[in-house]
Amino acid sequence: MDANLMTDYEQRRREQEEQKERERTQNAGIFRSLAPASLLYALIYTVCVYHNLNGIAVLFWTAATVGYVCYAARRAGKRPGRESLFFASAMLLLGVSTFTTGNLWIVWMNYMLFFLLTVCFLLREFGGGQWSFGAYVKGFFSAVWGALTDVGKPFADGNDFIRTRKKGENAKAHYVLFGIAIALPALLLLGLLLMAADMVFADMIREIFRNFKLPSNVFGIGFMLCFGFFSSYCGVRFIGRSQESADGASGRSFEPVIAITAVSMVAVLYVIFCGVQVLYLFWGGLRLPEGITYAEYARSGFFQLLFVCLINLVMVLLIEHLFRKQVVLDIILTVISVCTLIMTASSAWRMALYVRAYHLTFLRVAVFAALAVIALLMAGTVVFIWKPKFPLFRYGVAVICVLYGVFSFSHVEGYIASYNLAQMEEHPNSGDYYYISCLSTDAAPQIAAYLSEHPGAETVSAEYGTYDWLAAYINQNEHALLSSGWRSYNTSHAAAYELFSEKTDMVLRQEP
Repeated sequence: MDANLMTDYEQRRREQEEQKERERTQNAGIFRSLAPASLLYALIYTVCVYHNLNGIAVLFWTAATVGYVCYAARRAGKRPGRESLFFASAMLLLGVSTFTTGNLWIVWMNYMLFFLLTVCFLLREFGGGQWSFGAYVKGFFSAVWGALTDVGKPFADGNDFIRTRKKGENAKAHYVLFGIAIALPALLLLGLLLMAADMVFADMIREIFRNFKLPSNVFGIGFMLCFGFFSSYCGVRFIGRSQESADGASGRSFEPVIAITAVSMVAVLYVIFCGVQVLYLFWGGLRLPEGITYAEYARSGFFQLLFVCLINLVMVLLIEHLFRKQVVLDIILTVISVCTLIMTASSAWRMALYVRAYHLTFLRVAVFAALAVIALLMAGTVVFIWKPKFPLFRYGVAVICVLYGVFSFSHVEGYIASYNLAQMEEHPNSGDYYYISCLSTDAAPQIAAYLSEHPGAETVSAEYGTYDWLAAYINQNEHALLSSGWRSYNTSHAAAYELFSEKTDMVLRQEP
């Protein structure tokens, strides 16, 4: 009996060791194919993006990101689907938008949307199947958190890779290189923290770099290299291990009576509110309290309504995902969705009133674009309520990408400059000209066209004397107008400099 137990124990132990050995071999193979690609990607990322937010080199980085995702998916034996082309095209278009605009708000939004699309692209490539809206949202947050917690995976895979090599001096050399690879990011992080903690130590390190003629930005470059490598490797590694198709159970397990009871009262409140909007705001029967202008009324309620619209969108999607289908619940959610569309129209109307009084700004134009996105997403949600097979996630991604693409490529600051300058011809205000001077190079063609029709209009009267708003505009965009080098080439910057080269040379390059 004891001999049989010992035999079973030995067999299980051998099976466990064999399983561990298979895992080590698999991890070593992954490291052999993924680590060089991640390192190459990190190099491209650093060369293209370091100190270069919106140059043409960013387009090469976006193309490298698409190529890296496709390579990792092929290495894992995944075949691209129809949605892959959409994600890849949208990411490349964001790269084009980035080096053709001078507006840094759009640039940063491009980066955020690019990050979202990259994660969704990875989920689509590794997950397969027809994923639902909830599955993508859950997979996105899981992937981001999993990549952060997987930061030690490159070292574990590298260790397995070394252990599979032949024993001897070659293996020892691999161990030495592996130890150096571990020490470099640790030295970088700890060195930056210690330099921030002690000024004397920081000055000493800088002096060492100067004596050895090392570039002062070596720490920044090293950080970007490490970030590019670990973010790409850990992200792909985690998603590749946790790939799961979201097909199957919809997750609707809660009793619909709970939702019906809760949202029915909310729906009644919304119907009353929307009735006020239709009767008084849209049909012109609104009587404001004494001393309150339309512009003040519009601004006082706009942001609250925008927030309510976002809450409604999330609420309807959560209820549809968590609660079992029921006709009464679907009717109530449809009523809430229609009320949300009315609230969206009310928000747009209020913002139009405010623009009529205080002219356009970039934020106000962005708000109109956001309201259009919310309205279309809400309309798609209504369809999804009654047709659960409607591809809501794909529809939502397409709506966001298309509308945002139009917004990012349209150089909205040019339209802002044209509108505001036309309005200020009748009611000049130095504060309005100050806003014009703070616009990016995207507004240069419209400003140049206005000045060609109104010679001498670049100087206006102000409380403290005269104000040369064109000179202020050039000073505001000094870095963009004088940028050089192939990495930082930007079509918006180049066009602005060509239009105002003479004025730029006079304002920025005059001798003191």
